[in-house]
Amino acid sequence: MKTKFLPTLLATCIFASSQAIAASQEEEDLFDLSLEELISMEIPDVTSVSRKKQRLMDSAAAIYVITNDDLRRTGVTSIPEALRMVPGMQVAKLNANTWSISTRGFNYIFANKLLVLIDGRTVYSPLFSGVNWDVQDTMMEDIDRIEVIRGPGAALWGANAVNGVINIITKKAADTQGNLLSAGGGTEEKAFGAFRHGGEFGETGFYRVYVKAFERDGQVNAEGKDTADDWKMRRAGFKSEWKVTSDSEMTVQGDLYEGTTRPLLRLYDKTQPLNQQMANRFIVEGLSRDQRGGNLGAYWKRTLSDTHDYSFRAIYDNYQNFDYRIAEKRDTVDFEFQHYYQLGGKHDLVWGLGYRATWYEVKNTSYMYLLEGKDSKQTELFSAFIQDDITLNDQWTFTLSSRFEHNSFTGYEVQPNARLTWKPTENRTFWAAISKAVKTPSISETALQTDGITIAQEDSGTFLLPIRGNPELESEKLAALEIGYREQFGHSFRIDVTAFYNQYEDIIAYVDINRCPNGSSTSPFYSIQNTCSATDPGVGFFEIPTTLINGLDVKTYGLEIIADWQIKDWWKLQLTYSWLQVDAWPNREKTGFLSSNETIVEDLSAPHTANIRSTMNLPNQWSLDFWVRYMDNLKDAHIGANTSLDIRVAKKFGDNVEFSIVGQNLFRDHHREFYETLSGMAPTETQESWYAQIRWQF
Repeated sequence: MKTKFLPTLLATCIFASSQAIAASQEEEDLFDLSLEELISMEIPDVTSVSRKKQRLMDSAAAIYVITNDDLRRTGVTSIPEALRMVPGMQVAKLNANTWSISTRGFNYIFANKLLVLIDGRTVYSPLFSGVNWDVQDTMMEDIDRIEVIRGPGAALWGANAVNGVINIITKKAADTQGNLLSAGGGTEEKAFGAFRHGGEFGETGFYRVYVKAFERDGQVNAEGKDTADDWKMRRAGFKSEWKVTSDSEMTVQGDLYEGTTRPLLRLYDKTQPLNQQMANRFIVEGLSRDQRGGNLGAYWKRTLSDTHDYSFRAIYDNYQNFDYRIAEKRDTVDFEFQHYYQLGGKHDLVWGLGYRATWYEVKNTSYMYLLEGKDSKQTELFSAFIQDDITLNDQWTFTLSSRFEHNSFTGYEVQPNARLTWKPTENRTFWAAISKAVKTPSISETALQTDGITIAQEDSGTFLLPIRGNPELESEKLAALEIGYREQFGHSFRIDVTAFYNQYEDIIAYVDINRCPNGSSTSPFYSIQNTCSATDPGVGFFEIPTTLINGLDVKTYGLEIIADWQIKDWWKLQLTYSWLQVDAWPNREKTGFLSSNETIVEDLSAPHTANIRSTMNLPNQWSLDFWVRYMDNLKDAHIGANTSLDIRVAKKFGDNVEFSIVGQNLFRDHHREFYETLSGMAPTETQESWYAQIRWQF
């Protein structure tokens, strides 16, 4: 009864309050808002589409911007939760600190077709070409905007920018002067706090330093009982910028972090009795996963004119993960040069060069180890890119770009792109794009053996799938077609529509092989597949060794819609909707394992997702915001369609203090968002939660 009553009550309250406020506005003119307090339809310029500043209306790409105000008004406390706002972005929690984040298909915790950057620093892991989302963080108040390109961005940003680019851009130090203190706590967000101080140095220099810490409660199991997947993290960082000469500037920034998570694991321990492990569903609790790391980056830019500049970036990044399954250390250096200039008034040219080197160490365990007896690996990436925006006339622009790379896995790769923009009026844009992109293999796919981690349960038995990396893997390839339309109608309504068709080749899939992890022979305990002789068919437990091949071709197509409606100066609504269709098929002789991969690719992404966000400024510096999210069912994960409600009520005291109360996931007591078998992590369920927060600027 509570599950059904709560959303009904909240919806009724929201509707009633909105009607009452509207009446008060018309009859008593209660609103007395300054320009700064009015909710605006304006959105910032973007830089991610063309590596130069441009209006979002002029961008020939499906781009969405999460502003700093969006972050504050939704009450999100992490970057992954913020990405739920993006149309077509599918965000699901496996446990309290692990997310599956993807766009346009291929939803998985190892999603490897999104390139993520924080102030120009690439944060994907070469272990699996994905992102460790639990360590990607900063002060939410310091994020200026998050620019999300839905669709290929590889021509400018490189391999792995296949289905999108997430570019997290923090504020300039000059814009974060003074002090800011933020603190709060609640049922799941047990305790969190952050402090930032900004100041000046010299005649032209600005800086800020910050510290941040939080402790988040674990989630629950299907019966509603607490699980031990709680999460603690501490972080500190700085950013400084100054004028080197009258036409050049320097930025130096860095972060340090450390934290502990306790993911619920699902592992097969060959030293323990099998029957006992099966009775416990192979669940292992209470094992800590400690992570720490840091980064240091320097960025220099010289601006000769509005149409001519060049820049250089150097970054060092360290990551250390101490996990029961594997211990890893990674050091990365990344250098990039970029030059922009306008040629003849018709050509906007951007080109650049890059080099990245990664030194990777693995402490082998019985669950994961590098093949050929190695415990370390080095990879290199050389790159160059060029783009020409050609102005044909006042209405038409044609863009050609390409990136050229040489990597340690597959050698040379070329990723071209062509875009056409038609602007019949200042506030109406049509665009189309044809792109090619690649996802290069990762260390885990080419050089790692897993054993005791991937456990699949079916009606015919329980199967352990040791997965052996394949050094002969080729890159996954994408050819994409996109068309888009966006228009702003006056100051009150804006619409943005994108349709896409993607054709993928050589998608990596796992297949069975006649080789056990320890090199022993196989025996036909199970009539369909060869199994390792160490298995026990008497209890329905079978071990099937597998490897990876470029075994699938896939096509995806869909539609994404964004509608912003400025109902009043004090009230704004946003609706986003996406429809996605995924079809996969083997590109070679079909086997039972390839059929399983086909099902995973097709059924781990939701066909329909939608968001409704309402933002209201109320009298006497009160505000009321709500956010309704819908995600369709994930068939392969056995997750039904679900709807969630977040609500935030806030009160400002003067210009410097704000107090807020936030409720999250309010439609149900708890619900599962995701399930998978490859990582060894067991799923837990997201709970309804509340927290209070205070922000003080001084």
